Amino acid sequence: MDLQSTTIKLAHPGKRFQGQFIDGLIAYILGIIAFYLLHTIIGKDASFLVAVIIALAYFLFSDALPNGQSIGKKLLKIKVVNKETMQPCSLVQSLLRNITFPLGIFDWVFIFFGSHRRLGDFMASTIVVKM
Repeated sequence: MDLQSTTIKLAHPGKRFQGQFIDGLIAYILGIIAFYLLHTIIGKDASFLVAVIIALAYFLFSDALPNGQSIGKKLLKIKVVNKETMQPCSLVQSLLRNITFPLGIFDWVFIFFGSHRRLGDFMASTIVVKM
């Protein structure tokens, strides 16, 4: 699909960064809540592990929430869609696009070139568009 010849409006990199930041905060808060709810029941070590799993699960799979919108993306009125079909991001695509997060700036450098897509977007065959 030629992104230049369609009426698709790609999301601005700043909005995308804000969305990822908000989702990171949400993942962190979910982890903290899980830890504090569980630490007296299953112990600190086990509750820490559960909290990390919950936080990672949200962060890695949040783009597959309804309409391809994590909470951060919903707040910013952007969404993740399949580049070819324009269908909302799937669970597998969400995992593929977010697993590159540890690469940090190396992942984001790609967004400033012609396609305006992160390395994770290339891996998942996704784009982030305005609503």
